[in-house]
Amino acid sequence: MKFRFKDFRVYKEAKAYCKFTREITRQHIDKADRGLANQIQRASNSIALNIAEGSADNSDIEFARFLGIAIRSVYETVAGFDLATTYGFMHTELNGEVETKAHKLVKQLAAFRSKLRLPEDGFTKG
Repeated sequence: MKFRFKDFRVYKEAKAYCKFTREITRQHIDKADRGLANQIQRASNSIALNIAEGSADNSDIEFARFLGIAIRSVYETVAGFDLATTYGFMHTELNGEVETKAHKLVKQLAAFRSKLRLPEDGFTKG
C-alpha cells in the first residue's frame, strides 16, 4: 500500500519544519520551560500529521479541513516561539527565522488547499 501524502511536497516541507523547530526547542527552550517546549513540538508534529490524516479520506472537503488544522498548528508554533522570545529563552533573530519558515509553509499549505475541488460555497449540500 502506498501512502500518497509521502509524495506531497508540502508534507516534505512540513517534516523539515518539524525537524527545524524540534532542534530549536531542544537547544533553547526545553531546559527553561519544558511545558512550552512540549506544546511547540506537539503543534509542530500536528502539521505533518494532519496532512497525512487528511489525505486518507477521499473527500477534498475533509482534506481541506485537515489542511486548515495544519495551518492553525503552524500559527501555534509561531506563537510558542514568540512567547519563548518574550521570556528570553531565544533571540529575536532566531524567532525571525522561525517566522520566515512558518510563513512559507502556511503559503504552501494554503496553495495546496486551494487546488482541492470544493463546492462554490465551501460547504457540502444537504
